[in-house]
Amino acid sequence: MKQVPELKRAVIEVFGGCNYACKMCPQTTGRGSDWTKMMPLGLFKDILDQLPGKPIINLEGSGEPTILENLSDYIHACADKGFKSYMFTNGSKFENTQMRKCIDAGLNFIRFSVIGYDRKTYQQWMNVDNFDKIKKNVFETKKYILSTDSDCIISSYHLLINDLNDVQKYRKNFIDKLGIIGYIWKMHNWSGNIDLEFKRKKTERKSCGRPFAPEITIRAGGPNGLHATVTPCCQTMGPPREELSVLGNLETSSLSDIWYGEKYDQLRHAHATKDFDSVEYCKDCDFLYDDNEVLVWSNDKTARPYHMLGTDFMLDEYREGI
Repeated sequence: MKQVPELKRAVIEVFGGCNYACKMCPQTTGRGSDWTKMMPLGLFKDILDQLPGKPIINLEGSGEPTILENLSDYIHACADKGFKSYMFTNGSKFENTQMRKCIDAGLNFIRFSVIGYDRKTYQQWMNVDNFDKIKKNVFETKKYILSTDSDCIISSYHLLINDLNDVQKYRKNFIDKLGIIGYIWKMHNWSGNIDLEFKRKKTERKSCGRPFAPEITIRAGGPNGLHATVTPCCQTMGPPREELSVLGNLETSSLSDIWYGEKYDQLRHAHATKDFDSVEYCKDCDFLYDDNEVLVWSNDKTARPYHMLGTDFMLDEYREGI
């Protein structure tokens, strides 16, 4: 059996559903019950055992991990294997006992997704009146981290919704106010699954680098009642492209069989030859277009447009294949 190269990042979605219906997210239009399932804890541990190297483990994929009451068990499992765990969340349920248990379990990084720079715009884009609640949850999380020996880092994630004036509004109302790291990005189109109000400028298409990068994306659910479905990246979330992007399943195949399988090889060949139109779930993705300004602003001095948080690699290093 061929050995999978050492990975530096593994996105292992622990829950595929979400308690939000954000305006810019495919979850809102219906991801489908096949994909909005829980990743069984035993299967999650089995997957960790298969991963070569010591990759960062992202626990969210494209679902909301904090819906799981036993989320801290998944974080414990990562820590027990020597993996750092990262989590992106809307933060609405990250409070009280759950928050403390996750921090105590060894969570290394948490990113609160906040689209909207005040109560009104947050409700407009995230369809719930939780702006003040999220600020409170961030404050309490920061306070608890400081009171313990945790090295967990807090950050926030925002999207440009109007123009560059949003930057100062996000800073004043959230990032600077809470004293945290923040990242403000342009929107993306989820592999063409949604039609953006703010489209990126179409230039010559190039590989995003993901098919060749030392990372893997594993969904909580998948077609035919299965869990642990491997897809090329998180961007294919939602109909119709998510199901088209299935590369294999870790309940029925080994990681090596999927990594070196026919579907993954076809994807890599298409990217290496720039034959993007042959890949239904890639051809309309705006990650194929260069945009060095996609990262609009950050107070993280190490932040770069193609950098994967927690890793030492940049996606643009893999745009020409390997």
